Parts: sequence; structure tokens; C-alpha cells
Amino acid sequence: MDYEGFSLVIKTETVPRLQSNASGTVAFSINTSSSIDSGIAGLPAGYSIISKYLKAGPEAFYFNLPVQIYLPASGESSPQNLIVFKYSPNIQEWKIVTTSAIDTAGKRIGVDVLELGYFVLAKKISADNTMSDFRQGGCVFDYQELWTNFILTVNSAALEKPEQLALFANGFIGGTYSGPVFQGCPEGKTKAIVPQGTISFWVSKTLCQGSDRQIYTYSLPASVTVSDPLNFNGWSTYDAVTYVPFTLPAGGSWILGRPSGGSGSWPPPTIPFGSGTFQATLTWYNSAGEITDLDLHLYGPDNLHIFYQNRTSANFELDRDWTSQTGNAIENIYSTTTSIPSGNYEVKVHNYSGVQKSFNVRVILNGASSNFSGTVSQGQEVTARSFTIQ
Repeated sequence: MDYEGFSLVIKTETVPRLQSNASGTVAFSINTSSSIDSGIAGLPAGYSIISKYLKAGPEAFYFNLPVQIYLPASGESSPQNLIVFKYSPNIQEWKIVTTSAIDTAGKRIGVDVLELGYFVLAKKISADNTMSDFRQGGCVFDYQELWTNFILTVNSAALEKPEQLALFANGFIGGTYSGPVFQGCPEGKTKAIVPQGTISFWVSKTLCQGSDRQIYTYSLPASVTVSDPLNFNGWSTYDAVTYVPFTLPAGGSWILGRPSGGSGSWPPPTIPFGSGTFQATLTWYNSAGEITDLDLHLYGPDNLHIFYQNRTSANFELDRDWTSQTGNAIENIYSTTTSIPSGNYEVKVHNYSGVQKSFNVRVILNGASSNFSGTVSQGQEVTARSFTIQ
């Protein structure tokens, strides 16, 4: 998917399967804005935003494989000090996402994530009190197999500046890297831009040709020590000098499955929910001690009202209802028929119980997506989207 210089690269088997093991369907979306969403805190001091804000959806959804996102930086003379931030709803802060690819021809920065959301590309413009040299280093998985994509996942990290861990999403552990792809297959070796120190990776692989698209993970982690920062010469790098090579340790074997059961393990993939000509998805985050039950409502012609007490009609269904569980919360209403009855519609969010909560609603209508972010207090109801079907 490409829009205004941004891209989502989605590999086969990225979308999780249904409980029946049948293929799942996900409606991906890209929305951009020159201004930050209301109620969202700004970036930490010392960074300058150099591109638009990106809402990549669906949010609060864990994929089976990482999705690669490219953010444009055509106005910059090099990738030096360019950093991608992702907003973390659980802590309401921006955190750094590990850089996995540099599009030298298109002048773009690429990241790999198992969960989409709210992103922005920034440039570090000043030193701060936590470190005198923030420049990150690079390493390259010096191994290739025909028709094979490799994915690196941070298992552990002993950094030269341990204070950097707090700057990264999930504390850097679990960060993923996969190489650029062309028609589904890798272009070159898998690289990783990392803080300086000793990094241990889980190495996973998938085939980009043939019928076997399952994920295999090497039983032993691979380690590399990165002692020097990357120095970019415009939009190119001296690979042999700046990227430290490493490969698989001896004695391990390839095991069917994703990285799981320990440090750096991938979250269980989310079971896909319904999508159609119309789809409204409400997302928020419930942490321990701050549980909120938000409800998604769809109002329409002929007294239509879809919500948790009336989940289906001739044309619509609420197929995901969230109450008091912790973690990523999702509610979803979608159209079950290709055509939608004419009339006026409203998508609303109601705080049924719990603390004041920030949320996002993504609405897809006839292939066009929009987002509404806000905050709602207990007992309050807000309108996220109004539209008319002729």
C-alpha cells in the first residue's frame, strides 16, 4: 500500500488465520496528518518532526508476521539521526521503533512492527542528559537461502548506554527486523540498526515461493557486538565497514513456530474480525487498575441501533465486544451486505463504566478510511463519524 510517500509492505501469511484455520481478512489503511491528534502528548525534547503523522490500521491488532512501514524523508540529506517514533497508548508516550531498512533510492526509513498504530518520523537535533552519543550502529545477518525471508527479533541486549533501553518501544526487546522485499522475496541480506552494544537475536524464516509459508525459528539465538556508530554518506552506507556481520551459531536447528516462550517472544496474533463496505473499529488500552468498558454504537435509518445488546441486523453486525479485560481492547461493527440502506448514520462511543479513556475509531466506508481520536469520561457519549448513504 502506497500513499503520499508512505508504504505498508505486507507479506503472505502476515494476516492471522481464523480459529477454524481458514484464511482471515484484514482491511489495511493509511491516513496522514500534518498535525498531532488532540490529547496526544508531543515528542520528547530534542527532536524535530520531518514528515507527516501516520495512522496505519488496523490498530490494537497483532499480526502473524511483521508489517514493514516506510516513512518519507526526501528533504533530508542523509538518514543520519532519523528516528521513527510510535505512540504507546498504554503509557501515553512516544517511543522509538527500531529501524530495519533504508530505501536509498526513495529516501525513506523503514521499520518492522507486529502491531500498527500512530507513527511519525523525526530527527534528533540536540544532545540530551541521557547520552552524549546517540548514534546507532548497524549489523547484518550474513546468511542467505534461496527464496527465503529472514526476520531478526531482539532477544536480549547489553548496551554500552543501558539508559537507551527506556527510549525504545518495549524497552528494545522484541524489536523486529526484516530485509526489503521485491515481489515477496528478499532483496539482499537482512540488516538491523541497533544501539551500540551486544545484541542477541532470534532468527526466524519464511519461504517466499512454494506452498510452505509457515514460520520457522532457529533454536539458538545469534549474537553480535556493535562497537561503532553508522556513518552515512548521503543516502548510502559503506556496508563492509559500518554493518557488523554475524551468522547462526552452530548446534541449533530450525523449529516450526514464531519466537515464543521467553524474552523477545511475539505476542499471540489477533483473530481477524469482520470487514465490508462499512467497518467501524473502536480501539483503546486497558491497563491493570485503569479498566474501562467502552461501547461502540451504530445508529441509522429505520431506528437502526447496533451495539452490545442488539448485535445484528439485516445489514450490520457487532462481532467484537470488549468489557473488562486488560490489554488491547477492540470493538468492531461491519456491514454484512455489499449495499447499505440509504439514510443518515452515526458512529458513537460510549463510556459505559470505568475511568476516563483515550480511544481511536477507524471508519472504512466504500474503500475510504478515516480516524477519530478522543477522550471520553464515564457516562459520556461522543460522535466519532456521521455520514449519509444516498
